[in-house]
Amino acid sequence: NQTMQATVESEQAGCATSSGSDEQDCQDDYDDDFDDIDDAELARISGLADSLDRLCVSASSGQQPQAKLLDQHQRLVDLSDRFVKPDRRTRDKADRATTDNCLDQRSLRVMFKLLQQGVLTNIEGCISAGKEANVYYAISPEYGHLAIKVYMTSVMPFKNRDKYMTGDRRLRHGVGKRSWKKVSKWAEKEFRNLLRVAQAGIPAPKPIKLKGVVLLMTLIGEEADAAPKLKDVDSDDAELWHSLYWQVVGNLRTLYQQCRLVHGDLSEYNLLYNAGQVIWIDFSQSVEHEHPQTFAFLRADCRNVNAFFSRKPVRILSDQELFEFITDPTITAENCERCLAALQDVANGREQPPDVDGAFQGVHIPRRLEEVLHYERNALLLRQGKLTQHDLLFATVSGMSHDLKGPKRTAGLLSDSGNGDANDESVVRSENNPPADDEAEHATASESGSSVTSSADEAEEDNGANRPSGQQQKRPPNETTEERKARKQALKAERREKQKSKVPKHEKKRQTKAKKK
Repeated sequence: NQTMQATVESEQAGCATSSGSDEQDCQDDYDDDFDDIDDAELARISGLADSLDRLCVSASSGQQPQAKLLDQHQRLVDLSDRFVKPDRRTRDKADRATTDNCLDQRSLRVMFKLLQQGVLTNIEGCISAGKEANVYYAISPEYGHLAIKVYMTSVMPFKNRDKYMTGDRRLRHGVGKRSWKKVSKWAEKEFRNLLRVAQAGIPAPKPIKLKGVVLLMTLIGEEADAAPKLKDVDSDDAELWHSLYWQVVGNLRTLYQQCRLVHGDLSEYNLLYNAGQVIWIDFSQSVEHEHPQTFAFLRADCRNVNAFFSRKPVRILSDQELFEFITDPTITAENCERCLAALQDVANGREQPPDVDGAFQGVHIPRRLEEVLHYERNALLLRQGKLTQHDLLFATVSGMSHDLKGPKRTAGLLSDSGNGDANDESVVRSENNPPADDEAEHATASESGSSVTSSADEAEEDNGANRPSGQQQKRPPNETTEERKARKQALKAERREKQKSKVPKHEKKRQTKAKKK
């Protein structure tokens, strides 16, 4: 036991000696580390330690650091967050979520605001759903039964909107890149088109109010029952379809001539039937005459209308006849009824419906004479009989006569023959447009000076009136050799007679001087 106790004591003494030496080594290492730090760094470290102590004291006492300074200068310090940039990531998919593909948060806020303002008292279910908007039934205390058209902003299956907007004069300043801005401009365009249509008297919904992408207009139908589309009308009455077809034809011309618009998407889906009348809807695609694709849209409308009514018991026009009736500038309000009657006679005279002319749908039709490339060649071919009146598509649009000799004064449907334009032109000029004062003076002066000029000069003027100077009279077509010899002999004899009665040049000068005196 004594031996074991001595061993334990010796081990404890050794541990104490080793621990003491380790502590001394650690202290020496710590001192060596601080030997490398200069006095300035030690002062800075000590200052940070003091600041940390003061911060801990102020936090423990419940007072924020530098509270006294804030209390003294709080009137000079702007503590608002107006200089803080807002976080751009404030929206997610829930904000773009829609109901019925069109009712997003902004559209719903607009509709709720209309309810709060008392414009609407109740909004019912959906009447119609289309590719660009949905139509809902609503009740207004002032206007009664209304239709609310809400355009789609998030989910837009209508992908061909740009071809109707590009080139439109009303949208020349741009529509923006965001979908809401673009669709709101689209809705404003339809609102303005509906105002034009209402002023022209075409049966269509009347616009009431536009707010963003929400358009209020009158409801077509009886009370809460919306009018059916023309494609859903089930009737075999030939008189009914005859009346509906010619209503559409007349309103097509009114839309083009008075409203200066082309529908652009006319079909049986955008025509309603109500009390024996055709109602026009969906004017958001309508474009003005200045649009580069105006004639392409108009020809498509004519084709769609004729394609639908060709399946009904009614005699229809051809696409070209309908197009020329719409664009003819010589048809006025006074003779429009007579032109429609003449067109009906043309359609009733056919035993079979006209064939679809695919070339007419794809050919380029100039709107102005500046766009006609070979005007002289067309006139020459027309005189030679190689072209017909129906081949010159630009003549009707530009208001030229079918022989290209001048403007057309009367409608081609009212002329009895192809030469009726020239005859009617002279009649209109003599009755409605008497010669001006300058022309009358010129005619009087020419009569007074007829005694001075010789008969030969008058013959030369008569022969050269219809051809430019320096050009001789062309040989008539299909002239034989004998006819050519006889024509030359007659021409030589005519010249010999002119030489006999020719007044000498010095005599002409003397008469002219005497007249001036």
